[in-house]
Amino acid sequence: MIRVVESPFMVGRSEAAALSLPEDTMLSRLHFAIEYLESTWMVRDMGSKNGTALNGELLTQAKRLLAGDTITAGRLVITFEPHAATKEQVRSPLEFVDDAPSAHPSSSTVVFRFDPSKLAEAAVASTPQAPDLAARRMEALVKAGKEIASFRPLSELFEVILELSLHAVDAKRGVLMTFENGVLVAKAHRGDGFKVSTAVRDKVINERSSLLVRDASMDAMLKSSATIVAQRIRSLMAVPLQTDTQVTGLLYVDATDYMRSFDANDLSLLTVLANIAAIRIEHARLLEVEQTEKFMSRELDQAAEIQRGLLPQRMPQIPGLEVAGRSAPCKLVGGDYFDFFVLPDGRVAFVVADVAGKGLSAALLMSNLQARVQALMEVEFDVARLVTRLNHSLKANTPDNKFITGFFAMLDPKTGSMTFTNAGHNPPALIRNSGKIELLTTGGPVLGILPNIPYMGGHTVLELGESLVMYSDGVSEAPNAADEEFSEEAVGQIALACKDRSANETMLEIGRQLRCFLGDLQPVDDVTLLVVRRPPIV
Repeated sequence: MIRVVESPFMVGRSEAAALSLPEDTMLSRLHFAIEYLESTWMVRDMGSKNGTALNGELLTQAKRLLAGDTITAGRLVITFEPHAATKEQVRSPLEFVDDAPSAHPSSSTVVFRFDPSKLAEAAVASTPQAPDLAARRMEALVKAGKEIASFRPLSELFEVILELSLHAVDAKRGVLMTFENGVLVAKAHRGDGFKVSTAVRDKVINERSSLLVRDASMDAMLKSSATIVAQRIRSLMAVPLQTDTQVTGLLYVDATDYMRSFDANDLSLLTVLANIAAIRIEHARLLEVEQTEKFMSRELDQAAEIQRGLLPQRMPQIPGLEVAGRSAPCKLVGGDYFDFFVLPDGRVAFVVADVAGKGLSAALLMSNLQARVQALMEVEFDVARLVTRLNHSLKANTPDNKFITGFFAMLDPKTGSMTFTNAGHNPPALIRNSGKIELLTTGGPVLGILPNIPYMGGHTVLELGESLVMYSDGVSEAPNAADEEFSEEAVGQIALACKDRSANETMLEIGRQLRCFLGDLQPVDDVTLLVVRRPPIV
């Protein structure tokens, strides 16, 4: 909005003009005048080189101005909207609103206000494509193409894009932001202590539009913005970083110099740079994600190999015992654990345990568990005391949302005498020669939750021809397509049907029937089986 309080009101490039537009080289020094004559407003060309048009027709003489008339001169297009005037109000205000077409349909309207106390506050016209300026912009595009196309890590790419953008539009301040977990985060910036108005951010992001504000103090959206006022921002541009499917960030530049005003050509150039940059940034992100995934895949492969090494590589050859065991994680690594140890007195200790959860976190806790069990097996030969000490040590290093279940047994292969402790684990099935199934439940709660809990020990005898089947809940709770669980009962019944078969055959049959039960589905949890049998003497 330009308020005119004097007549004649001169417009041109000269500092002597009431409205001085030095950046618009298509204007003459004194291009046209607006005068209040005989109670009406008139417009008159001042012999300009490129002429002045009223409603599209070149002026050859002074013409009366009517409401809605459009004056075009150089790059300036203004619309005449008079207030009521009388002879006593020769100096009454006259308002103009610049309705020049913008580079983007949703760019803000550019509004100017003339203060009669200052002959020339600012240059407000769009900058023409002078040869040197056009060359600089072309050079910026070529350089941008080369720099952005080259391989750079994201951290460097952000800085390069911002530098190219600032150089291209001759700006000193700017910031490049991208979305990180739904929040815009500054990745590169130039300038101290400036902030981007939320009004600017929301318009660009929500409308996916480029924004040009030539005079922020006059813009309807921004003139009341405390951020804009506090920073004394004169002109600004903001463009979205967007791919075909989404807006990934924002590129913003501004100018605090009152004589600097961005134009439509600057906005077009910044938009092109932002579009190129958005695609390049997305490609760089995808490449980094791919590289990270490859690295993680290699790390997981190595972790899986290490974890497999923590489990028994072959079953023990113990006179008077058959032992068969297998563990299969549902992911590359898992939280199930089984093991056996030959104690100094000839007894054999068996362990089956399950860390709550799956994947890498469970695998790390499983490794911790394996190390602690091995250490305790060398010094503690009472199963109840061993589990009590194990729980106490695990509590100090187990996260609050994690726990471990486990079954621990010590068996004399000569007599079949067995002591055991169940720490919140699936009760193993003891298959008796009589055809009965006993579930071993004596023990205590899960491991790693409550410190200083004494665990109880149970005792039984594994007779010749009898088997003990230990397993994780990945077996008993495996769901099929109908969301039915395989169940503990099924494990016991299959083992009972195999009571005259070897430990290995029993283990394989349980696995076979589990796969039939699942059909085409894959297990959703780690699957572990350990079968111990005292074969009859033939």
